[in-house]
Amino acid sequence: MGKYLDKILRHFLPYRELRAEHSGHLLTRLDRRPIKIRPTEVLGFSCVRNELLRLPYFLKYHREMGVDRFFFVDNDSTDSTVDHLLSQTDVHVFHTDASYAESKCGVDWLNVLLKHFGTGHWTMTLDADELFVYPMCEKVPLRKLLEYLEQSGAQAVMTFLLDMYSEKPIKDSVYTSGEPFLSTCEYFDSDSYHVRGKNGVPVRGGPRHRLFWEGKNREKPSPVLRKIPMVKWREDLSYEASTHVIPNVKHAELTGVLQHFKFFSDFHSYAEKETERKEHWDNAAQYGTYWDVLQEDREITAYYHASKRYSGSRQLVKKGLMQLPEDYLDFVKTYL
Repeated sequence: MGKYLDKILRHFLPYRELRAEHSGHLLTRLDRRPIKIRPTEVLGFSCVRNELLRLPYFLKYHREMGVDRFFFVDNDSTDSTVDHLLSQTDVHVFHTDASYAESKCGVDWLNVLLKHFGTGHWTMTLDADELFVYPMCEKVPLRKLLEYLEQSGAQAVMTFLLDMYSEKPIKDSVYTSGEPFLSTCEYFDSDSYHVRGKNGVPVRGGPRHRLFWEGKNREKPSPVLRKIPMVKWREDLSYEASTHVIPNVKHAELTGVLQHFKFFSDFHSYAEKETERKEHWDNAAQYGTYWDVLQEDREITAYYHASKRYSGSRQLVKKGLMQLPEDYLDFVKTYL
């Protein structure tokens, strides 16, 4: 009976297991929902571990933006992350207890899901603490943005991590699950980016550089901020380092932002745990840097004299943090 049932499940629920190409890690599918993806669907992809705090609003925000379906890799969460994801009707969940570091920090796992399910679709590959923002996103629907990208021949949208924070010490920036992330952390740096790349996109800088690297003679530089989360996926594509690098795609002149909500009050405990686990890039050296400073200054805050309260995407364009081409304005003028 067991073999017969297994045969039935494999027929009606394909992709029960997928093997990542680089690491050879096995991804086991946990949900039993049919995967019938319409050609026009926009798909979200994410790798998570113990993200129950952020997931309700992360999903709500991107659903309302226009993402139709989500694929998650759960890396052996010990909270109720999996239960929450399995309760969502538009979510498919794969699980692995393999080493995050050995998978190139989840890149290997995400690439196999993107190849099997994302090919031919516009995809958003995001962390649970990231919210995608694009020029005029408050008024211009995601479908209109995609129409613009298709017409211009673009295959990807470049962004950078805009670290958000509150006016309080980080340890006191308490977030309530399900609430908008901006209700807790509504401030950002507009002038602290010391390295910029193509299209003026910030590459290094921001509050993490100010707080944990600046003036401290670190052997290695502060985190790379540039990311490429939105891609029209092809079978021959693959991310090489998180979503920081993806070869062989044409980038849009328009750029976006990933609002990054790392600085909730759980940042202290997370930095300590990840420093001990050593599963992030470079033996979790970045988290070790965070934890060193946090132990010395428990009252540390990212807020400073040049902090700006976020008011919308137009503000980021005016400050040169997002690029808005003239032809995009012409394309979406009926919405403005």
